[in-house]
Amino acid sequence: MISRVGTVSVFVEDQDRAKAFYTEKLGMECTADNEMWPGADSRWLSVAPAGAETQIVLYKFDENWEHYRSTFQQSQSLTLQCENIDETYRLYKERGVEFLGEPETQFWGRFVMLKDSEGNTLILVQV
Repeated sequence: MISRVGTVSVFVEDQDRAKAFYTEKLGMECTADNEMWPGADSRWLSVAPAGAETQIVLYKFDENWEHYRSTFQQSQSLTLQCENIDETYRLYKERGVEFLGEPETQFWGRFVMLKDSEGNTLILVQV
């Protein structure tokens, strides 16, 4: 079962401008600002209210992220966290949830993508 919301992604054109808005105008804290990978044009940039568990990731659309435009249909994405992705996958599959594949392992953890009732793509991540 889902235990908490991990991140919410907001796609931005200018990460520095977005960071200034969320931190200076909205009063959030910058929780991460790291190079996405060596030589990347974008950064892993996240903000959150003080003490919050859920972070907002400010993703920059560029040629490396173009595939996300079709996946998320230029909308926001939501990452949901669970303790056991295989168990949660089986349970939700039994309930008729539409998945875009089976759980996968990446260097950062295990995940699977699914669709909600409105066609939005969500990401389920094991923590």
